[in-house]
Amino acid sequence: MVFLEDDKHGDLVRRMRAFQRRDERRRLQWAYFCDTNGSGVRDPARHPEAFLLQFLEVFQAGELPEDFQKRSDEAALVLTLERPNEGMPEDAAVAERLKSSVALLPIAEESKHAPRGWSALHAALIANDSASAATLIEAGDAVLLNQKSSAGHTPLMLLAMGRCQESLIWRLLERSGSASVAARSEQRFSAADYASEEESRRLPETAERLRALEAAAIQRTADCRCPVCGDLLSRRPRLAFFWERADRAEEENPLLRQFFSDCRHQSLMQPRFHQINDTKRIRKEISESMSVLLALEQEVPDFGRGWHVVDLCCGRSVTAALVALRYPGVTISAVDRLEPRFLPHFAEAEDGGGVQYVQLDVLGATFISDLEKLLDQADRPTALLGMHLCGNLSLRAIEAFNGLRAVRTVVLSPCCLPAKAEKSTPQHLFATRDQDEQYLLWARHLEATLRSTAPASHVTSAAIRDILSPKNIVICATKQEG
Repeated sequence: MVFLEDDKHGDLVRRMRAFQRRDERRRLQWAYFCDTNGSGVRDPARHPEAFLLQFLEVFQAGELPEDFQKRSDEAALVLTLERPNEGMPEDAAVAERLKSSVALLPIAEESKHAPRGWSALHAALIANDSASAATLIEAGDAVLLNQKSSAGHTPLMLLAMGRCQESLIWRLLERSGSASVAARSEQRFSAADYASEEESRRLPETAERLRALEAAAIQRTADCRCPVCGDLLSRRPRLAFFWERADRAEEENPLLRQFFSDCRHQSLMQPRFHQINDTKRIRKEISESMSVLLALEQEVPDFGRGWHVVDLCCGRSVTAALVALRYPGVTISAVDRLEPRFLPHFAEAEDGGGVQYVQLDVLGATFISDLEKLLDQADRPTALLGMHLCGNLSLRAIEAFNGLRAVRTVVLSPCCLPAKAEKSTPQHLFATRDQDEQYLLWARHLEATLRSTAPASHVTSAAIRDILSPKNIVICATKQEG
């Protein structure tokens, strides 16, 4: 074959083969998942559409059994080598026409680092290559047509955003792309949401039809979804796996053992807490939140009913949820700049009530005054909790501790350093290139700031080795009465 022997096309050949091998591996993994009914991964949903979406989740997260991943990689390589010319251009002229779209495919060296859900169809859609996208839609299987990218975008979402020809939306749906019509991206938007945005330039009728299809899909698979937001649920969330391991006395981390031994935490297994119980780093996040709560309990022995807790930069609100479960009667404010759609459904939960979400920018100009209004409404002594506050967020927490009378104690664990270019950043932090040493210097600076700005307060700092992160220093300060 002229094309394969031509060195100037060698990179294109490698790219084609890399994707061919990757696609073969994915097909083998899908076959395995179907043959075993999802066993060894999580309890599968019974509805076919939900079953497919569960596979896509574990495929992208790399959660298929490790030994099978290795076998499928080897098998895919063998199959590709046995059919080296399958799908390859027959001559250089055809190769030239394919270069624009194929160049977006990951080469062999990059494929191991590329998002697991990334496919040629995503590449064609992002390149607005309608011809290539149409070909892939016609040739693709249900898995390819519903795969998510690293941003959680399905092909249907990309089409809804305005990529390629609008008519491809309906052909994709006809060719099995409808399974992900109710799927949500990492930003928690569905295809209908994207089609409704003005910049998508899609017809209003398109958004309306997608919305109707989304509602029908949610109703059709209701048994597999969250009753509040409609998200697809895992019948066996990640937290359940770690809980079972702890029950078998296989959990070695003391913070995790303490968490799993407390029956009050079992409410986190409720479907309404799926934003917490199925998060990818739940074990790490629990270790962090438990360390903050244990430090608070040690710092304020009489902490409990009658207090107000502010979970600063709460993220998934794991800390806020644990406070609510451990301390009924405590008022909790979870503060972040995230949209509320990213948080657990506290209001609908049987336990964990008393948590309100307040959308504030901690670094915003009005944050301190906005927080003061929140504390006045609570009218209780307040504890500020900040787990892994990045950069100047830690200094902002200290400012709130010093400036607001209602704040009695602060517990913070710093994360990354502030930007070196900022005028307020202590330059001695960068005297060393060792990141561990830089982090230690930053924590010492924060501790010194607390001691100098609040000399009457009791200040402590300690590295908690059981936190599942190298950023494991917890700093506490409590105002002394009188």
